[in-house]
Amino acid sequence: MKRAMSESRETTPRAAPLKAPAQQTEEALASLRQHWQSEPLAEALNTLDATELGPEGQRWSRAVGLHFPTPASAIRGVQPLAGNEYADGLRAPSAAVAMPSMSSALLVAPAPPCGHGVFAMRPLQAGQRLGEYTGEARRYDLWCEEIKARKVARRGAESSASPFILEELYAAWAGIGGGEGVVIDAFAKGNAMRFINCSCQPNCSFKNVGAGFEKHGRLLVVTSRDIEAFEQLSVDYGWYFDPATLAEVRAEATKAYNEDLSHLQALSKSRASVSASSSVRILQDVLQEVPGPTEFLRRYVDRAQLTRLVESKKSFSQAKSYLEIPEALWHFYEVLGADRVGISCRCALDKSLNATGLCSGIIGRPLQATHLGREKQ
Repeated sequence: MKRAMSESRETTPRAAPLKAPAQQTEEALASLRQHWQSEPLAEALNTLDATELGPEGQRWSRAVGLHFPTPASAIRGVQPLAGNEYADGLRAPSAAVAMPSMSSALLVAPAPPCGHGVFAMRPLQAGQRLGEYTGEARRYDLWCEEIKARKVARRGAESSASPFILEELYAAWAGIGGGEGVVIDAFAKGNAMRFINCSCQPNCSFKNVGAGFEKHGRLLVVTSRDIEAFEQLSVDYGWYFDPATLAEVRAEATKAYNEDLSHLQALSKSRASVSASSSVRILQDVLQEVPGPTEFLRRYVDRAQLTRLVESKKSFSQAKSYLEIPEALWHFYEVLGADRVGISCRCALDKSLNATGLCSGIIGRPLQATHLGREKQ
């Protein structure tokens, strides 16, 4: 792939001195741990030790204007950027656009199952500007080619679409550019906003900031509702509405369903075969109301619907598309397809990220209450 060699960098103000010593950060983490003491988040916070908040994390936070030191485990291999870098011949949007400094209320901390997240350490009001999402501005078409090349090199095959790799999950859409699209890629370079996780009940959004005549801009993180202290910041990254990604998800859903056919045929009130897939065993557990830890995929099965399907004695047949998956199973297999692609959503497993417990199962997919998902093609 041939890349334009000319790059430009935004002019950014000199980073402000770090305001919060490690001790203050430890106290903030203790408060966060106390607030979520009955949740898995508290256990993850217990894994932090003093070395995590040492000079490395302090330097990184200082460089991006973050009030609290960042855990060293979160930033290994990540270059701090207070402002965007521009590649592929792109130029910075209008210098007249003023961006706010990073909010001093933000703290980066462990956040299972996502890794790390950004937490509000004091209440935030709706409409509050929290700071810029920074990274490397890339032409979307060239960025896609690079991601594809990495997949092919890593897997040794031309089949490079699924599953997603970590490098492509930190890119946010910034405009159409010259028609090919522009993304801000924060995988290897960025600031604290790169740690904002996705939620089906997001409390923030990205606002594209730039002059009206410009076709790509800078991304500002803005609160979309009032946020309580100790909540985790979240946005909707919207992968579900990317046509190519959605096609992959549904192709994988259909493939998974067809792979399970032989065991679905035998699905009944008896125990599933030892050789059955984990997905069929989950369905069997739902039918039998087997108690125990809640499987991620189990929440996408309606037991009443599944029971009616099994008791109807209808045979399961090969599906040519996701539309032919039985109604009682299609959402389950769509989420399974997303899991194979690498964009399943588990926000409901973390109450700091989604206190409602309502999760669609796929990054960007509307909640079931407002989305059927089986629209005719």
